[in-house]
Amino acid sequence: MKKTLLASSIIATCTFNAYSVLADELISDDVQTDEQMLVTANRSQQDSFLALSANEIITREAIEQLQVTSVSDILKTVAGIHVANQGGAGQISSVYTRGTNSNHTLVIMDGVRVGSATLGSVNLSAISAQQIERIEIVKGPRAALWGSDAIGGVIQIFTKQHSQGEGSVSFGLGSNGLMQGAASIGFGNETHEYTLNVSSEKADGFNAYLSDPDNPYDINEPDDDGYKRQSVSVIGNSQFTDTISMKLVGRFEESNSDYDASYPDSPCWDDYTKVCPSFYANQQTAENYHVKVAGLYQTDKLSFEASIATNQDQGATYGNGILKGDADEIKTQREQFSLVGNYQLSEQTGFSFGTDWYQESVSTNTDKVSWQPGFQAWELDKRAVSAVFLQARHQANQFIFEVAGRYDDIENIGNESNYNASIGYQLPKNWLISINSGTGFKAPTFNDLYWPGSGNPDLRPESSTTNEVLLRKHAENSLIEISIYDTEVEDLIAWNPNEFGQWQPANINEADMQGIDINYSGNYQNFDYQLAFTFVETEDKSTGKALLRRPKFNTNIVVNYHWQEWLFGTIVSYRDEAKDSGNVDLDDYWIVDFTTSYQVNDALKLAGKVSNAFNKSYQSALNYQADDTQYHVSVSYAF
Repeated sequence: MKKTLLASSIIATCTFNAYSVLADELISDDVQTDEQMLVTANRSQQDSFLALSANEIITREAIEQLQVTSVSDILKTVAGIHVANQGGAGQISSVYTRGTNSNHTLVIMDGVRVGSATLGSVNLSAISAQQIERIEIVKGPRAALWGSDAIGGVIQIFTKQHSQGEGSVSFGLGSNGLMQGAASIGFGNETHEYTLNVSSEKADGFNAYLSDPDNPYDINEPDDDGYKRQSVSVIGNSQFTDTISMKLVGRFEESNSDYDASYPDSPCWDDYTKVCPSFYANQQTAENYHVKVAGLYQTDKLSFEASIATNQDQGATYGNGILKGDADEIKTQREQFSLVGNYQLSEQTGFSFGTDWYQESVSTNTDKVSWQPGFQAWELDKRAVSAVFLQARHQANQFIFEVAGRYDDIENIGNESNYNASIGYQLPKNWLISINSGTGFKAPTFNDLYWPGSGNPDLRPESSTTNEVLLRKHAENSLIEISIYDTEVEDLIAWNPNEFGQWQPANINEADMQGIDINYSGNYQNFDYQLAFTFVETEDKSTGKALLRRPKFNTNIVVNYHWQEWLFGTIVSYRDEAKDSGNVDLDDYWIVDFTTSYQVNDALKLAGKVSNAFNKSYQSALNYQADDTQYHVSVSYAF
């Protein structure tokens, strides 16, 4: 039945596209907009249609129409991406790109590598959507240009910008005590143009974890798990001469969220007076920021960008008898430098090249092994990574060739060499087909390598090889992209007993992911629409079973109808069944959301949304129940 569903979906999509080709006039090759320009795929600006890697650009307008609260909610609508939530907004979410692990997607904000060097991932549900200008998603390995983590793909988030004197103000209310407020303003002059963004958000939340009353070791905290966060950012550029400019971006986000402890019977097992271990905590604070300064030299054929950046990923846990002043804090600090050059040898041939360097350091304020003497933390708490890369791109008539290579030297681990090679062919009437092959890797985290008592300093990086066929068609009113891929990942890190019987991380697993992504978007008369369809089959080679929390089928359909000043939208989402810990089944589910907005005048807009309109109960992570039907209303003013 599911194979029939897959075949029917593909046939229906291709048939619909064929009808659209007959009805639409084709766009001119030389007419492009900023919304079609992509920088993440090749670290240089290019038309997204001509990029030989699967990609998607989510604009500010699309984000506003979705009326979501976090980045993870935005990504749920993207073909090839599955998001598993451990509760509502502000709680932990895991993003699986093309069936790879949740730490196999590189996340970049404004050109800065972000995330935890201890966990090796980014909690995208904690990033507010209110300050985002656009999101670029490139699927498939990009380690040949970006280095570690880019096995499943790369997600780059750009901060909102306004022209001088322009800005916006918004306020929203919703279920579970949700309150939102945001303001942005552009300032400066013709030479120096910058934007200031501020936002604040809070909600009482709901009790997301379903405890087992028959299990005395299960969590039992039937309280609401709320959150609050505040963000401020400054972004802009100064144009000193026709060829020399400077870019600046700074962003700070502070958050506090409630969650359920890892162990019951708080505050401690037997003695209410003693200091509780960290696994009894049920509140978390985070203070994350990034700052980047870049100088750009640009002529018709040559450009250089040199940038320095710093970012912090910090989390602290407390509650359930643990005072906030005694919170268990873990912090990643990352200093970065990049030099990226682009040289256009001719209209047909261009090169991208550069070097990256970053140093990661981790720290904590608490003893990680309290039963051993002394202060126990990571055996090594700092490492540097240096890399060089080169990419060449050549077009010969209808053929496009791309090849890229990168060499990474990772302190105390070794070196990694990766490549991407692609051949594309432009067929008549704006068709593009490409064949791609590439490798990727994920460096072990500090927890994997050096956690006291269990780290394994002999770990190797996880590595991958991906082969892909991509087909893309662009007409005046529609775009379809179909990608078929096969990814093999080796040396996956998993817990395993060593020769002494002690459990620790080891490179013991292999996995295979095969799938197809289909993304179709367009507009017809007063309608605009998007279909995102995903089929991915994963296999853990050691067991022959599917990887956890990876549904085979994902489908998202977004349809908007424009009538005078009104916009009416429907979002339909389907997630197939999946497995979670203990081989427990997670049932499949359908979710329907409704959105609407009314443009009162050129500046004032009213909007509203009903999420999970039919009150569907479901879980995307074991024992973490999704919220019931919710509503959200907002008012915004642009000037």
